[in-house]
Amino acid sequence: MSGEAAITVPPPPTVPPPLTAADSTAAGFTATDSYLRAADEVGLLSRLDGLPLVAGEYLEPASRELQCLVEYAAPELLADAPRLLDTLFSRHPDCTAAVVRVPAHLAPHALLQPLLTYLRHVAEPPAPGARPSDAVDIRDAADTDRDAVGRWLSQAIRGACAGRGATVDELGTEDCVRGLLTAPDRRSYLVSAPGQVDPVGHATILTDAYDDVSGTGFVELVDILVEDGGLRRSATDRLVAACARTAAELGLPLIGHVSHPRDPDGADPAATIVAALCRKGWTPTHLYRYAARP
Repeated sequence: MSGEAAITVPPPPTVPPPLTAADSTAAGFTATDSYLRAADEVGLLSRLDGLPLVAGEYLEPASRELQCLVEYAAPELLADAPRLLDTLFSRHPDCTAAVVRVPAHLAPHALLQPLLTYLRHVAEPPAPGARPSDAVDIRDAADTDRDAVGRWLSQAIRGACAGRGATVDELGTEDCVRGLLTAPDRRSYLVSAPGQVDPVGHATILTDAYDDVSGTGFVELVDILVEDGGLRRSATDRLVAACARTAAELGLPLIGHVSHPRDPDGADPAATIVAALCRKGWTPTHLYRYAARP
């Protein structure tokens, strides 16, 4: 959901408290025993101090950074981030960074900086046909809208890379956009001003997303962006409602994410976005946190 920055956030920003362990389990994105067994079968499960750790090398497609991706680490390992990171970088000497999945209810270690926060939309979708007073026009994207959707998706990927201080790999970015545009389960909704034909924004979802770690099927809100500042609030709400309605029709949770830019001073401006989304009916499920090789 790269367009969340467009949401107007009333001051002061309030960061929501972490989920409890029970809340996190209810959200459906905790690691399952079957996942750990499957990871063991393919050689990705190891032990550190006798505790389970699932990690492997991952080439991030947009930046071409070789990362050590940790899809599961026992809570005790997450709490001792210095030892965890030393082990990861020792075992994966070619990786320049570690990306670690952390349940939303666990307090993060300072060495693990926020990269992505995943959230579940838990508000009831509006009834079909309901329109706010400042309605905008929402429609399904057609084949003729492919270039516009591709441009917005490319903008989101490039913006996320730039926010992390990474160099954008042109071929990798094109491959990412092409993969999204050609995905058989992609649906895109376009928004325009009342009575206007040209769209000013979009929401793109994947209706057949699957989280291997938790064994959870879901509808993924890949990106939402509205270029018209005057319509941004109402258009964003309507786009989210359209996505939520689709997820509800499929009987699946709607999951989006917030990308956190890197700040040399250690600030996290995206925390205000997460807080705003929580006030709008989203609940954090899990995060990916980042640590560069020392």
